Amino acid sequence: MIQILVDLLSLFLMVVLVSSSGALSPGPLTVATVRYSLSYGKKTGLLVSLGHTFFELPLVLAISIGIASFIDNVVVKFSIGLAGSIALIFFGLIEVYSILRLRGSSKNPIEVQESNLEGGIYSFLKRGGVVQVIFIGFIFTSLNPYFIIWWMSIGLTLIIKFLAYASLIGVLLMYIFHVWLDYAWLGFISYITHTSKKFLKNRHIELLSLMLSIVIIVLGFYLMVSTFMEFRIF
Repeated sequence: MIQILVDLLSLFLMVVLVSSSGALSPGPLTVATVRYSLSYGKKTGLLVSLGHTFFELPLVLAISIGIASFIDNVVVKFSIGLAGSIALIFFGLIEVYSILRLRGSSKNPIEVQESNLEGGIYSFLKRGGVVQVIFIGFIFTSLNPYFIIWWMSIGLTLIIKFLAYASLIGVLLMYIFHVWLDYAWLGFISYITHTSKKFLKNRHIELLSLMLSIVIIVLGFYLMVSTFMEFRIF
């Protein structure tokens, strides 16, 4: 019994150390968490992580079962990279447009900007902040090729290790050891952001939101250029 606990502890520490290279690295998901924490509060990170999990867990199971070759296909990887960059730019531009329309308003820009855009799927999502934030976590994860590359390289070592340890049950155990980092990290980020908002005036919130939205756009263009360069389109 003691040996089993020692083995599990060593496996847990290995997963945490390996996972930290992906979970704690800055990226679109972290920027989006900060941005939407200004609107939806300190639970935003947990909701973003939930959306992240909705995509990540099926991906891990799919790789374990054997679709790794499909995901590693050049056309698939290029399509994911291009779609992901467009999605980031789209979300960033929508936020910039919304914030600029509110400049000079006496109201808190975060509280009223949700009513500025009407029509389409974005309007539907705006009716429920919870749905939108979960969607943000899902879409920013699913359209991030670097996330998939991480699971196809670094993360694959964990999958193979735990497959040998206890088949798919082992993979599920590995995922539990891994995923709590996402919730802890993004939850911490959103809590700090929301708490800091209390000390900011309207113009400070407006400026911070604008800067974060621009960062998302820049990340989108960077991802697009990187995708084209990787597949030698330029």
